[in-house]
Amino acid sequence: MIENNGKEKKEVWEQWDWVWHVTAYISLGVNVTLFLSESFTVDPMMFLGLSALLALWYIPFISSPLTLWQDNPRRKVLYLILGWILWVGLIILNVGSLLLAAMFYPLIFSRFIIRWAIALATFQTLGLYLVYVILYEAGNWLLLLMVTLGFLVASTLIGAFVASLIKQSVARQRLLDELTQTRARLLKSEREAGVLSERQRLAREIHDTLAQQFTSVIMHLSAARLSAPDVIQTHVQQAEQTAREGLAEARRMIWDKPPGQLENASLVESIEGVAARWSVENAINVEMAVTGTPRTLDASMDVALLRISQEALHNIKKHARAQNVNITLSYMPDVLVMDIADDGQGFDTSVSRRGFGLQSMRERAEELGGELTVESEPGKGTNIAVSLPKLDVI
Repeated sequence: MIENNGKEKKEVWEQWDWVWHVTAYISLGVNVTLFLSESFTVDPMMFLGLSALLALWYIPFISSPLTLWQDNPRRKVLYLILGWILWVGLIILNVGSLLLAAMFYPLIFSRFIIRWAIALATFQTLGLYLVYVILYEAGNWLLLLMVTLGFLVASTLIGAFVASLIKQSVARQRLLDELTQTRARLLKSEREAGVLSERQRLAREIHDTLAQQFTSVIMHLSAARLSAPDVIQTHVQQAEQTAREGLAEARRMIWDKPPGQLENASLVESIEGVAARWSVENAINVEMAVTGTPRTLDASMDVALLRISQEALHNIKKHARAQNVNITLSYMPDVLVMDIADDGQGFDTSVSRRGFGLQSMRERAEELGGELTVESEPGKGTNIAVSLPKLDVI
């Protein structure tokens, strides 16, 4: 079943089930009315008593769901036999009670699976024929048999047709339910992926900007505390400027805006500015070269290359103990390569490292279909190469 406004929506045949209930009680009422309208040849109280019992016997078909009757049909047949006994009793008292077939045939085909329904309908029809032949004289029993068999065949075909429609509808509803559930799972996965992607973006931005700026503020304030009075103001001013830049970057992160360095400058100019300031603060020589013709890139490429260069310089400051750094931007027809090389102490690339910096740089490159490689040996410096294929020119 599918849900609609918090309630289960019934299938079409369940919505029409009330028609069979109304038909059943109408046929029972008509049978009693016809009996009372004729001259009595039997005790009317017995006839009315059996009719009342049959009316009570029918109530569970109204109060119980259809699926309950389709489960364990053998046990349900025993209850159906009780109804047959009451019906035969009414037929014995009044042959007109054959009218109650309108009560039993819909029950059989709506409450039992098709193979059980056909078997029960066949047994019921032939049983009614035998009861009629035994109790009443038939002028042409062969014609009556043919009519009975024709009625049986017609009811069986109609029942089989309806059952096939129900089976197809159930299969389609089950498929729709599965599709609905799959869609809900996909939407949930997409939401979770979106949340995870946003967390990763913020984690990278915080690591590549705010964390570094906080470190710089701490460094300047620590230096100011240990410096001579004439240079304290210089360190405090640098710490204040870095803090202001960090605040501006935090606001840009919240609104997912590009870095401030790229607002009024090209990628080359932005990296040159970052490198120049970093060189002054850390007393490390930085040389920058550009090969090929610089092109305007997609904003996402500019951001990625700027953040990667900042993180690479931060790692050099933190680990390399280098004296010289060379940054090269190579503009080629279908690829842009950025190399950042230092003459520091290097490291063994075969040793697994859990640092977030290299992982962040690699993720930025891979998100744009690029690649980041690291070449290093102990005592021979480190070279980081970033290549972004299919350069987008806008």
